Amino acid sequence: MTRLRNRIRKADYFTDGELLRWHRDKRYTYSGLWAIAEDSGCLEDDPFTWKLVLWSSPLDADITVKLLTQWRDELVAAGKLVPYTADGKAFLYIKTFLQHEHPRNPQRPDLPLPPWVRCESVQGTAKDGKRWIRTQYIDTKYSVQTQYGLSTDSVPAPPPRPAPSRVPKGTSGKGVGSSKPVDNSTVQLAAPSNGNGSDPVCWRCGCAITGDEILDDACVLSHRGTRHKQCGVGT
Repeated sequence: MTRLRNRIRKADYFTDGELLRWHRDKRYTYSGLWAIAEDSGCLEDDPFTWKLVLWSSPLDADITVKLLTQWRDELVAAGKLVPYTADGKAFLYIKTFLQHEHPRNPQRPDLPLPPWVRCESVQGTAKDGKRWIRTQYIDTKYSVQTQYGLSTDSVPAPPPRPAPSRVPKGTSGKGVGSSKPVDNSTVQLAAPSNGNGSDPVCWRCGCAITGDEILDDACVLSHRGTRHKQCGVGT
């Protein structure tokens, strides 16, 4: 039995140059055929039923079965509808239906499908033990359906990221992934004194640093003074 279904009318419907050349009642009829069609995009070729379902108001007396038959022929000539027969009956297939309509849970067909439309079902078991069946329709002739496609192209793995470098606090290094050494040649900080005006002392061990010792850049840059070279690395 013919019934109406919820369909999505896209905004392009109101700006389509081809549709705008049609009479508004013809556009309404074409839109109504989408609601009559099953989830497969198929419907019966029956203008008499279209009249009862789409134009049932007494105010629609001017929309006759003869006029709907004329519009049906014009839609077929325009390539909007594709006629086919099955079991000795006439049916129509909306050419772009499966490109635009993607029902969340497509129902299995009640009408016979044209040779170019394939119905596939996938079964499974939910966590609560209930069985489920999902249906999808594939148009092998007119529609380009990429939403069901599976890409098998190999994609090269990205190169491994370098380990983050440990830049001392207070420096101007680039941080993660930077192997460029920090230039400390312009840093001019005085080493702390031991308090009696003699040689500076190491901040780590407290011993006096003589002239043959070296200054540690990391210590200087962190404003913690100098240290003996034998005190190890790090602050």
